[in-house]
Amino acid sequence: METEICASLAGSFDAVCVEDLNLKGMAGGLHLGKGVHDNGYGLFLSMLEYKLEERGKYLIKVDRYFASSKICSVCGKKKEELSLADRIYYCECGNRMDRDVNAAVNIMNEGKRIFAECA
Repeated sequence: METEICASLAGSFDAVCVEDLNLKGMAGGLHLGKGVHDNGYGLFLSMLEYKLEERGKYLIKVDRYFASSKICSVCGKKKEELSLADRIYYCECGNRMDRDVNAAVNIMNEGKRIFAECA
């Protein structure tokens, strides 16, 4: 199934932006144990990168320390405090969206910025 997803992404997009997660650190630091390794995220990224490269496309890895969850994807203002329990992102500019969707938009925008610098 992962192969089909990777092929579909590589066929649909010129570049795919992802957060460069520290999987080993997550497994040890958050007491998630083998679960982080069993999900195959690292293998998925390797397959995705291969499929993209064979088509002359790009996998852009956004730094794991980029504050994707804390930055408003609409106005760019950064929240100083945001707990994991806060599932909806609220900003003074009126932006209100799921925290993970907000982070995904920020990762995409940061990936575009990185790509533009390299071009």
